[in-house]
Amino acid sequence: MSVPTISRPESLKMARSPIFYTGKNNTLANDTLDSMTLDVKIWSGATAPSANNYELSKSYSIDEVINFEVSSLIRSEFLHDFNIYNGTGYDPSPENEVLWVNATGDWTYSDNGLAPVTAPHSTLTTYKFLAVDGWSNKLNPHNTEHTSVEMAVSRKRYVSTSNYEMLAIYNTDDFTSITITWNNGDSDTFYETDGTTSTPPSATSADSKNRVIYAGVGPANLQANGGLDSLIKPSSHSDGDWYDVILKDSTNAVLATIRYELVCEPKYTPYQVAFVNRYGVADFITFFKVSTEQGNFTADQYNRSIYQDGFTVASTQVAKYQDFNVNSRNAITMNTGWVEEAYADVMEDILMSETVAALIDGSWVSVSPQRDSIQYQKEVNQKMINYTMTFDVAFNERSQIR
Repeated sequence: MSVPTISRPESLKMARSPIFYTGKNNTLANDTLDSMTLDVKIWSGATAPSANNYELSKSYSIDEVINFEVSSLIRSEFLHDFNIYNGTGYDPSPENEVLWVNATGDWTYSDNGLAPVTAPHSTLTTYKFLAVDGWSNKLNPHNTEHTSVEMAVSRKRYVSTSNYEMLAIYNTDDFTSITITWNNGDSDTFYETDGTTSTPPSATSADSKNRVIYAGVGPANLQANGGLDSLIKPSSHSDGDWYDVILKDSTNAVLATIRYELVCEPKYTPYQVAFVNRYGVADFITFFKVSTEQGNFTADQYNRSIYQDGFTVASTQVAKYQDFNVNSRNAITMNTGWVEEAYADVMEDILMSETVAALIDGSWVSVSPQRDSIQYQKEVNQKMINYTMTFDVAFNERSQIR
């Protein structure tokens, strides 16, 4: 005797790579899987919608297997907001950055040639899973569930003392606290004052925004945090110093360590860039060295009819060829400064991201990286690694939004 089995996601998934619901009933010789429906609900927060976002069905199988790939449906629901960058504690992820997904439905099947039976394949809300706007690489084509607490490419983060920068964390049962430790030994629990510690949101929260959270551990965030001891704030340290952000579990074991190094840049004006990384969350990088901005001007032109007769001389100030719809889309070229080899993955993240912004005059402005080939640099080849990237501002210089 056999009944169908279903393969479905169970934890955090990257929605820019395949996500499968697969029904199968081929254990015995005469098993069949005749049809299958899938009612998909996608939501942010704690409350599932009453109506389905999508209702799918298939009335055929291949080798008694029916497969639904739903990632493209999920991707249309994401939103991103980089304005979270200046928080000072544990902040929930923005609305619609992390989504719950649940799919229920029926299948019709035959148990080894017996009369077809129609039954639900899943009806419990416990089958919901989390989805983010990330992607899995060529070494993970099946898009296995994400389990690491750190939701960024591991690398040293080079920052100015004025940089606000949040760190995305997968809020699992393992993660319970953060310790900030400076290179001179100064150390304290993140967001602790007078023996009172601010703890992260519950890892079992029904609210999707509390399942991926942000911690304000950038230098300007620490400086603005009224709950931290003064020795932990960057104002008590100097450029060239560094501090470790140590993510820990309930037994005080280390889950991940992220190093922030304070960089002095006396000559150039650094640019901060935010992007949605491969894990589908906000990530940040500062380009420290020389930057240039150029205007890329465009215009349309028409041939004007100029009236002239025996008594009237046409004015040379009235153009025969008249320009209109003149505008410019500016581009900014930036240099990282000297970085470590791990930044090859950061450059890939930026170039693969569909949501990138630069902090310009205190506001996040959407930009598009110019995508072409890039040489990933290695210390053995280049000795000193510096990346140059050009970003097109995603707006015309003269606003013509319609």
